[in-house]
Amino acid sequence: MRTAIRNRLRAAAALLALPALARAQDFPRQPIRLILPFAPGTGSDAIARIVAHETRNRLPHPIVVENRPGGGGITGTEQGARAAPDGYTITLGTTSTFLVNPALNPRAGYSFERDFAPVVGIGRSFYVLVTANTAAAPKTLAELIERLRQPGAHGTFASSGAGTITHLASEIVLHKARVTGTHVPYRGSGAAMADIIGGQVLFGSDSLAATLPLIRGGQLRALAVTSPTRFAGLPDVPTLIESGMPGTVIDAWFGIGAPIATPAPVIAQLSEVILAAITSADAKPRFEALGVDLLALGPADFAQFVRESGVFWQGFLRESGIRIEF
Repeated sequence: MRTAIRNRLRAAAALLALPALARAQDFPRQPIRLILPFAPGTGSDAIARIVAHETRNRLPHPIVVENRPGGGGITGTEQGARAAPDGYTITLGTTSTFLVNPALNPRAGYSFERDFAPVVGIGRSFYVLVTANTAAAPKTLAELIERLRQPGAHGTFASSGAGTITHLASEIVLHKARVTGTHVPYRGSGAAMADIIGGQVLFGSDSLAATLPLIRGGQLRALAVTSPTRFAGLPDVPTLIESGMPGTVIDAWFGIGAPIATPAPVIAQLSEVILAAITSADAKPRFEALGVDLLALGPADFAQFVRESGVFWQGFLRESGIRIEF
């Protein structure tokens, strides 16, 4: 009797799985939207377009990048979370959009764990603390911190937006050094870097992709990198660890999620195709040029990676007391 019941339950489960399997077998039947919650021209935009380009010959229909900027990345990420769970809308997220924003901003109406099914962990990048390359600007991180410690100091720092890692990387450095600065958020890296170069803002943090051309062109001075070891492209620039901040490593990761109820076979197919694309011989040098270290994580490993990253960020946000509403 028990055997018969078990067999009937297995048969019922198999029947329930058939629609999802059928959908996966002929998936995709139309283009796939990849929502990017940032404007064109950003580092995240470049990563999204590598994914779209490298998957073009691996799928019967293309992945199409849709830029949906706004709210520091919240607007587009919310749209991705609320999309139909059919595999035709996926979202490229970052440390800030998937993890930090929901913890930092009470108006963010989503969480990664509750609203997204992990698809792929793409990679991570590190940051550079920069100032203007002028005689008046600080020459070292120690000099910058000493300047901020002076009575009446009103040091300003730029970012590409409130709540982004370009903002929080500088906040972490200030927190570690026990000094304060005034945050000046911009709409994108270009405007932020322009005002640092012009001396309107004292310093800032941004990605290697955004800062390297300006450092090599002599417009910006690199004070420290946030990676665990020195970056080969800037061999003379010390790490934060070498600059007197033991254990301080700051990175931003990039990954793709789908709406939480997306069928597992569709998630598996998307993950397989995108992983093959980003680890291809053509893609690797393109990521290296952006200063991105590949992670290439499947759904389960990406979920675990996000959980571990969350421990650091939740601890820092709790300790620093930073809250943002926009």
